[in-house]
Amino acid sequence: MVSSGPVPLGFMGGMIGGVGRYEVGIWLNDGHSLLATTTVNLVGCFLLVFTIYGLDLHFAFPEWIILGLGTGIIGAFTTFSTFTVQFVQTIQTDSLTAIGFLAANLFGGMLMAILGFGAVQLIKWRVRE
Repeated sequence: MVSSGPVPLGFMGGMIGGVGRYEVGIWLNDGHSLLATTTVNLVGCFLLVFTIYGLDLHFAFPEWIILGLGTGIIGAFTTFSTFTVQFVQTIQTDSLTAIGFLAANLFGGMLMAILGFGAVQLIKWRVRE
């Protein structure tokens, strides 16, 4: 029996997002590097705002689809837990690199969220009623 709704989409989205994160790590030649973690987090910040603001406010998708895209795919694509572990490990050996890593993820994430918002504004989708 095929089910529809938030659970299957969240599960499938999580699978897609996790594979996407893995592929970015391979593309950058090291899935456990600070660069790979920063890349997925920055791209994820852009995509999350673009998805939630752009799709949810401008199209009449059911709430469970937006949740599946945001929490499922993008939530699994980004990695706060790996970011935290890498920061703690790096600060023990190289404080300057750790602070740069922290700043790149926090300030870069905010910048990417603003850019995601701006991208939706540039597209000028009509607001749903």
